[in-house]
Amino acid sequence: MFDYKLLESLERIGALKSFEAAAQELNISQSAISQRITHLEQRIGCILVRRGKSLSLTPTGQALAEHVIKVKQLELDVNHLLNINQYAHQLKIVVNADSLATWWFKATEHFYQQHNVMFDILIEDQSEGLKHLEEGLAMGCLCSSDKPLAGTRCEYLGTMEYRFYCSASFHQRYFSEVHSLEEQQARLTKAPAVIFGADDKLQKQQFQKWGFNENFPYHICPSSEGLADMIVNGQGYGILPIIQAAPFADKLMDMFPEREGILVPLYWHYWQQSGSLLEKLSNVLIGSNVQKLIR
Repeated sequence: MFDYKLLESLERIGALKSFEAAAQELNISQSAISQRITHLEQRIGCILVRRGKSLSLTPTGQALAEHVIKVKQLELDVNHLLNINQYAHQLKIVVNADSLATWWFKATEHFYQQHNVMFDILIEDQSEGLKHLEEGLAMGCLCSSDKPLAGTRCEYLGTMEYRFYCSASFHQRYFSEVHSLEEQQARLTKAPAVIFGADDKLQKQQFQKWGFNENFPYHICPSSEGLADMIVNGQGYGILPIIQAAPFADKLMDMFPEREGILVPLYWHYWQQSGSLLEKLSNVLIGSNVQKLIR
């Protein structure tokens, strides 16, 4: 039999990439959590955590972390079935920041109220989220990939359209009196952009499609709302979902109105046989109302 306190410690270390952070979350000392992992490794007979500057779980460690997440999910389902009104465990999912800032909470509001579920949400770029599902650190994932992992289901939810925006003052400062494509591209090498993070490649990929391959300066703002505020306040230009930009229509300019928007499909991936609550959440997300919200 597994000692699930040890397994929970392993799963939290894998999710947080830190012994110290996992110990704080579990309200134990760093020494105690290190002892738990050492004891578990001795009991299993192999290394479960790769120590070093970049902490990660070994394949065996990942398999055990995935196992404990599924067990917690099953316990949550049992509590729900028996009408035990408590927040026993959290539903671990991966969602991209733009969806959280625009439609996610509207779509899941009634599900949350009906089932008393606590979400444990990991924010990740839509192009990168699937790796957390693959590592067994989440039960569901919202991303732009349509290729399901073995043992998971993949459902298309809708497509978000993005466009390049800036404020009128920013446009006047950097792009006034531009009369040719060459001039426009030259200005782009000097005007500061705003991107979400190092994994945010959407803007660069779109520029490359348009034949612009030069480097450009950029701010990094790992907040969808903060990124929009920086653009609205003239600190840079950037890509926003049109549904996020709509409330600022009087303050933002479409930088390239003659070009087509950037279409990013969204897919919901989730483990099969992972519990009735995750199935119910998936049914909510697959519903037609979500497609309307995404548009």
